[in-house]
Amino acid sequence: MNTASELYQFTKKYGINYNTNEEKGILLFNSFLQSFPKTTFTFSFIGFHKYESIKKQEGLTAYGISGNILYALSKQKAYKYNLYQCKEISGKKKLNGIRLSLVFDSETININLGFADGNLVLSALKKAGKK
Repeated sequence: MNTASELYQFTKKYGINYNTNEEKGILLFNSFLQSFPKTTFTFSFIGFHKYESIKKQEGLTAYGISGNILYALSKQKAYKYNLYQCKEISGKKKLNGIRLSLVFDSETININLGFADGNLVLSALKKAGKK
């Protein structure tokens, strides 16, 4: 997938778009593709990056997986994470949805997926992180 529409439609099809409407989702993925040009993605989803609480997070974030790299574009900045270097990938159900945790040597990344299919996203991240 390498267009904003394809990336958004994928998230919509699998219900991993944080209930983002099509217009907002395509705008989000247009910005995402501008940050990561010439990259073809095999998986995409929408969530909240570096989520600690409602007041401490980086806003609605577009994510994409290509090879073993997780790409993320929040309202604050763009990120690339090599999933080979991830020590642990886990998920927990909370009252307000699914929280993913990616543990690296230097930091732990928390992602709030809302009420999306956390198992689907977890499976994709784990598959991309296998050596």
